[in-house]
Amino acid sequence: MGLDVPAGTPDRGQGMAALLIVLLVLTTLMTTIRIASKLVTKQRWWWDDFFAILSLPTEIVMFGLLLAWKHIGLGLHMDLILATDPTLLITGGRYFYVATMFFDSSICLPKLSVIFFYARVFRANDRSLRIQLWALGLIVAGWLFSAYLVTIFQCHPVEKAWNTSMPGTCVNTYRWFLATAALSCVVDIWILLVPIPRVWGLQVSRRRRICLLIAFFLAYSVIVLSIGRLVATVQIVPRLTHDETWEMPVYMYWASLEASISIISVSTPNATALVKNLWHRKNRDSKKTTGQGSSRYGSVAARSRGHRPISGPNDHDSIDKLVTGGGDLEAVASGPGDHISETDIALGDIRVKTDIQVQRK
Repeated sequence: MGLDVPAGTPDRGQGMAALLIVLLVLTTLMTTIRIASKLVTKQRWWWDDFFAILSLPTEIVMFGLLLAWKHIGLGLHMDLILATDPTLLITGGRYFYVATMFFDSSICLPKLSVIFFYARVFRANDRSLRIQLWALGLIVAGWLFSAYLVTIFQCHPVEKAWNTSMPGTCVNTYRWFLATAALSCVVDIWILLVPIPRVWGLQVSRRRRICLLIAFFLAYSVIVLSIGRLVATVQIVPRLTHDETWEMPVYMYWASLEASISIISVSTPNATALVKNLWHRKNRDSKKTTGQGSSRYGSVAARSRGHRPISGPNDHDSIDKLVTGGGDLEAVASGPGDHISETDIALGDIRVKTDIQVQRK
């Protein structure tokens, strides 16, 4: 059942539908790359992978409901829909009622994925970090659970949530949207700040620490969209009661972008790990075909001196693993005893660790 409208009718739903399709393709692609990365690099699976992958189905359902709503009037003025078929407003209200719960899931599950990612990467004995991660996890889980409850029971009777003509009462939509958007923004900022002292405490060069911090910020750039949705909530949500179907697409631009970039950002380290793995495999295969004897000699010489040569992407130093998600990082500087050596000497595909010690007799 669709809605036939005259040609040239103002419609905000067309742009929203195009954006949803593009985002759906990108998030599906990035999630697929994440899975491929885990298989190719032979990394162990953990809870951060579970929550990241589970985020995609929630977004698919949410986008599907919004596209179905667009088919029956989302993006058009309410007056036009009322004059054509008032029951379409009730049907669209049902779509939005269900889509809201899946939207809450699509922005919370990536947050949980990042929290578990920090727990896996920063494995140092850091009591402050453990407390922060537990607090963040409980806040996100509580936020999601309370959002489900408020969404389900936002009106009395429940049916009034999608049929506004019924007698009854509902929560203040503006205050509810504003509170959830503000708390989500605060949690995103907190998550972004968690790794800063750990990365900055690494005993490596200032340049490398800055590069790592930039990598973390780029990998969790969703904070920009979280703030944008908060601003959109203040500006747009109060107008929904006057012309919901016309104003809603503008709000959904920010909401859909936040959900999608959340899913994409949490899989960025895995995508980087896959690219590095394939690149090193290509270089290794090309060197095998050319028969470089110096690499073999370097490897043998390293073993003869009691050093372990490092070859292949799975054996990179911990600092690289922090960015690519290639493994656990246990060398986070939580105390003066932590140290990451930067004295590796690159020999093509071989790295020889130098550890010279002078002892007095």
